[in-house]
Amino acid sequence: MLGLSRPLLATAVAVGFATLLGRFIYQTFVHRSRVRSLKAQGLPILPHSLLLGHLLVLAEFTQLHPPDVNIHVFHTWLSNNCQKYFPGHDRPPSVVYLDLWPVSDSLAIVSDPEMASQFTVARNLPRNSMVKQYIRPLTSAIDIFCTEGPTWKSWRSILNPGFSSRNLMTMMPEIIEEVLVFVAELKKLTGKDGTSGSVFSLEQKTISLTFDVICRAALDMRLHDQTNESASPLKSALLDQLRLMGIMTNAAKATLLGRMPWHTAAIANNNRIMRQALLPQIEAKLKGNPSERKTKTIIGLAAKSFNQTEPGTAGRQTTFVESLIANLKIFLFAGHDTVSSTTCFMFKLLQDNLQSLEALQKEHDDVLGTDPEMAAQVLSTSPHLLSSLPYTLGVVKETLRLYPQAGTIRDCPVGFRLTDTSNNVRYPMEGFGAWMSAHEIHRNAEYWPRPNEFLPERWTAAEGDPLRPSQGNTWLAFSIGPRNCIGMELAMMELKLILALTARTFDVEEAWDEWDRQRGSKATPSHTIDGQRLYQVGISTVHPKDGMPVRVRQRKHTSTQLAGT
Repeated sequence: MLGLSRPLLATAVAVGFATLLGRFIYQTFVHRSRVRSLKAQGLPILPHSLLLGHLLVLAEFTQLHPPDVNIHVFHTWLSNNCQKYFPGHDRPPSVVYLDLWPVSDSLAIVSDPEMASQFTVARNLPRNSMVKQYIRPLTSAIDIFCTEGPTWKSWRSILNPGFSSRNLMTMMPEIIEEVLVFVAELKKLTGKDGTSGSVFSLEQKTISLTFDVICRAALDMRLHDQTNESASPLKSALLDQLRLMGIMTNAAKATLLGRMPWHTAAIANNNRIMRQALLPQIEAKLKGNPSERKTKTIIGLAAKSFNQTEPGTAGRQTTFVESLIANLKIFLFAGHDTVSSTTCFMFKLLQDNLQSLEALQKEHDDVLGTDPEMAAQVLSTSPHLLSSLPYTLGVVKETLRLYPQAGTIRDCPVGFRLTDTSNNVRYPMEGFGAWMSAHEIHRNAEYWPRPNEFLPERWTAAEGDPLRPSQGNTWLAFSIGPRNCIGMELAMMELKLILALTARTFDVEEAWDEWDRQRGSKATPSHTIDGQRLYQVGISTVHPKDGMPVRVRQRKHTSTQLAGT
């Protein structure tokens, strides 16, 4: 019997392998043929290999960049090398098809803002399945980001009041409280008598700040992560989960390192830890009286909605709780990640553009008073003054223009096409994920004069000024359409408050030499982009290289009002 089972087993393995190989060959043929068909229609196509598709183009990008570079940098690199890949064109075509099978699903980079609105505004196409697959280990894809249709609409309507301007005003004192902790922690890292302290990772500090803020906004809970000696179990589990999600998504490592049993076990354990931290908060809110709290938090709004509309049966409550846990986790992820990275790049740009820093400081003197130590009290007493800082807003928006954090990808249905209204060329999109390129649009001179310069004053330019941003959907930092980022106003408030409470108090400078000495053999001084050590890294979401190593000194602020007398 045993002798017969071995040939049968070998046959079964051979048949299974042949089936998988056959499917692989078929899928490769489908992807390659699709692009060849588009080329036959006269559409502009990157140099395409029948065997490797566009993987050779991706390989060239990879070869010319550090290994940890974020894929969004590919967009601007392609634009800078347009003449090589699209001879006779000053810029890439409005749609650039990418056949990256089997490394990735087929994508189409859309670098025209009007065309981007065709799949986000005119038609609100569903999120790309590949992106949902990335989120799935964290939320089982039942969160507000991944869901579609009535489920998404229901959660969006429940949570929208928490992000209204009126509600955020009531939340401002709590955010100020956390930013002041951030200020105090930075002061500990300065040197004596106005000198710079030792090098440290700025991103580690900004992550702790933004995690404390989003926990208050989402969970109505103060973690004190900025001052605790060790990270909370909730934060540790979330950050480790994001690391594991990156490993499982990293196409270059997928066959060897992705989806191993120990990764699956670690993901399940992280979800268990996060559930243990979140569930008591949810249960307390369901039993309590949400109307007692003046500020509307995510968890409070959800509990209020459930208590008002749900019958409260055990089965329905379980479903609600699971959905709420998923939504809280996605808010904790998105709420800390974008703001922490943007804060780092914001300090970088001000460090490199001292005239902009001086203009920012002058605005703070004029609006908040000449004593930086009193700014928090002034804003707490008169929160409306935060809306009277147009240059500060310009610094935030200009940072997000030059360093956008993401670009939405949408699945395209059968027969769907995008139309370039400038020449009436129609681009078939079936089989491709429509990838809105904020990186490319944000640096297009057609929409942004002097596109590669940091110019916060463009956001305060008067009508008719050449620097004034063009009308239309050309600033895409938080996406556009009904599925734009629900937390946009909270993020903008947080970033403006960080500037208002730090710009006149600290000088922040990159410290790569000292960082390299500390890291020794692990240092990577050859890793640069356009001569800069600081660049965007990350497998999925954007982060600053090495967490942006900096040194900080506490400055003696001289009022710009007095300086001008």
